[in-house]
Amino acid sequence: MTDDQTAAQAADAPSAPRTESERAAAQEMSSTVFSSRQTGRARELLARLSGARRSVTFYPRGHVVVKDNLAALMAAITEYHNDGVDVPLVFFDNEVLLGEQLLAQESMIFDQLIRDMTESGMTSVTFLQGLTVDELERAMQVLALDGNAIAQQGGLEKAVASVAIPHVQIGTVAFARDTGDFDAAEEANSRHAYMHALDAVREFGDRAANDKPISVYQVRDAARSIVDNVLGNKSAMLELGGLKGHDEYTFFHSVNVTILSVALGSLISTNRRFLNSLGVGALMHDIGKMSVDLDIINKRGPLSAGEWEIMRLHPVHGAEVAATMRGLDRSSIVVILEHHMRYDLDGYPGRTPRRPQHLTSRIVALADAYDAMTSRRSYAEARPQDEAMEVIAKNAGTAFDPALVRMFTQMMGIYPPRSVVRLSSGEIAIVVMPNNDIVMPCVRIITDGDGAFVKPHDLDLSDETKAAGRKIEQCLDAALLNIEVDEYLLPR
Repeated sequence: MTDDQTAAQAADAPSAPRTESERAAAQEMSSTVFSSRQTGRARELLARLSGARRSVTFYPRGHVVVKDNLAALMAAITEYHNDGVDVPLVFFDNEVLLGEQLLAQESMIFDQLIRDMTESGMTSVTFLQGLTVDELERAMQVLALDGNAIAQQGGLEKAVASVAIPHVQIGTVAFARDTGDFDAAEEANSRHAYMHALDAVREFGDRAANDKPISVYQVRDAARSIVDNVLGNKSAMLELGGLKGHDEYTFFHSVNVTILSVALGSLISTNRRFLNSLGVGALMHDIGKMSVDLDIINKRGPLSAGEWEIMRLHPVHGAEVAATMRGLDRSSIVVILEHHMRYDLDGYPGRTPRRPQHLTSRIVALADAYDAMTSRRSYAEARPQDEAMEVIAKNAGTAFDPALVRMFTQMMGIYPPRSVVRLSSGEIAIVVMPNNDIVMPCVRIITDGDGAFVKPHDLDLSDETKAAGRKIEQCLDAALLNIEVDEYLLPR
């Protein structure tokens, strides 16, 4: 069997470093909602800011290169000011925001700029209306400084005060650093959202199986709760997103896929209408399986040609059920229909004429495949998380959207949350959350190098001093080790 077939079957078969406290702090910087046209200009703005910083670093004030770069940056800023809005930028870890709006693609493109700004402590920069090019030139003398130079000037506040820049606000957002020990109230809210969604899926699954109407309000409410909690504490929700119920695979799978989909979607846009619609579609993506005979769903051996044909119709049947639900967003119905179409359109159902798979469908397809591969089903054992990530990577460009695969990998890491791993020291640990370095996550160590259980304690493998050379050697099967991951991650 090819890797491509493996990925497809994992998703088709019977049935994603930052912290959210950092994101919340960043979003407090501005309440302005920018239009798509304005966010579309952000790439040019960041490119000009990066160029101006470099020119000031390498050339003296007044040099023609400096003047040209400052003029280009001023032109980019002026476009926003002409719209009657200020330009608030926030930098942290590997992300950049325009006001409250995450710039996902730009965060990957301008990685060096983001690192330079965060390392210098200038995590908040706002260009106010009324700015002139002369004032911008003075501000750039501060914006081009590195952390050491700022320290030599007595800190960022003194460095800013040394130049007259009333229309440029430069500051540091005080981000709270989480290492897996989340606030108890947030943990409780996240778990409540998960169980609420699980109950909703059980309910509408039962109603669908018995040809009874499904409450759109109930589905929307469950999806909205997941969206709220993903935006509030993504790390906690991704941790919960690995919960498995072997006797209720379809129900747990639907909720897990919703969490992964909304988390991935939030890297593209934090628009709640988009995320709520995505959440509803993800929560209901397998509703068509509710009408499939359980003997087919739970069959241990390979499906016959006739059984496989029945299984392949579940997206169509699901979309037909969803289409009868008054008030359901059309894009949610599209997700249900298209989540097995594949990025290269070689999946099902086939469409004539052929047209691209919708973005939300591509997101759910990726989340669906990952959770399916990492779950134990009636006919297959669960794959280790790192192996599932490898299969997804190999199928980028065929089964899956390659851009989404890159974002999913950055969000989850090579060793996703809940992975049980062996460190090079021999210690066994559970992955708590990913880092910017996708192979060096934060882990919770549960045994010593000889395999004896110890009091769980957290370690950031990306911290060279604390990690002392330790790295992950391999993922392990928690079941074979008799390790209950939930005992170490979820609040009692």
